[in-house]
Amino acid sequence: MTSTLKEHPIWRNVAQTLEQINPQQIALQHLQACQGEINGYWDESDQFYEKIRFVHTLSPELISSSIGVAQTGNSHWLQLKYALTISSTEPTIADPDFKTTLGELSLILDDSLEVIDENWVIDVNSPYVLAI
Repeated sequence: MTSTLKEHPIWRNVAQTLEQINPQQIALQHLQACQGEINGYWDESDQFYEKIRFVHTLSPELISSSIGVAQTGNSHWLQLKYALTISSTEPTIADPDFKTTLGELSLILDDSLEVIDENWVIDVNSPYVLAI
């Protein structure tokens, strides 16, 4: 027997839950708490940076979400993944709303919506990023 979750109500429940918790606000609060910088960052080439600073205020855009349930115990979590963008400082006539993506931020939240882990992927070569 083949089963599918295609029409399962779980998807509606997840969508409703995401609307209620406001993922955009969660990301904005986290970025505000970071004060525009990351302390201690390893890039994909294993290069270590003491500090990463952003020249402009970042705008998080939710690109995916997932839920997790541990097989043992009563542990649940929510992962929210965001693209980190800035509005172009030089909009063009062809695209006045052009945005530059500087990287991604993944936040792992426990069932109390507290951030228990975070993962940054930043373009350290971007002119809008100061990597020290």
